[in-house]
Amino acid sequence: MKALDATLQSLKGQVDAAPWLRWAGLAIALLLAALALQTLDAWRVERQKASIESEQALRRILALKGQDVWLTREKSARQLCDSLKAQLPQVATPGMAQASLQNWLRNITANFDTQNVVIRLNRSAPLENMPDVLRVNAALNGALNPRQALALIRQIESAPNLVVVETVALQSDSSSTLHLTVNAYYRIAAGTTP
Repeated sequence: MKALDATLQSLKGQVDAAPWLRWAGLAIALLLAALALQTLDAWRVERQKASIESEQALRRILALKGQDVWLTREKSARQLCDSLKAQLPQVATPGMAQASLQNWLRNITANFDTQNVVIRLNRSAPLENMPDVLRVNAALNGALNPRQALALIRQIESAPNLVVVETVALQSDSSSTLHLTVNAYYRIAAGTTP
């Protein structure tokens, strides 16, 4: 306690000896007060913005209250999804889906010079948001002239099942090469895992 009193007496003596230290101490105290006020104001502004955003979110939610149209839209969207799924061919296993796609592709390429058309199955995987729907990817490569390539693409696009042409590369030079990738979709039978 005596050491603290001695230090305070020493500081008081220095301040009395140099009057500019009083002004410097006052300036420091004012700067610290301004910094504290600025920090409090920044916190207040941040809280005010958060409050406004929360109020806007609440108003949006309250504006949707009583709008039953969204429930009917959800119901019709679910019915549409179910009807689309019903149109997909059902298979027991992913291997059966791959075999079905390969057989179908062989049948539609039978009209062309089949020794020049190579069918390769790349991958099959369930869709992320619909695990009971399987996407099978296949590639067709062959030496077809542009007229034959267009006829083949038309046959693929007019398939009774859901088959989507993913990429097409047609080189219309002396080799007339067609590179085509397709995705076919199948429904996995209930109780089996892909």
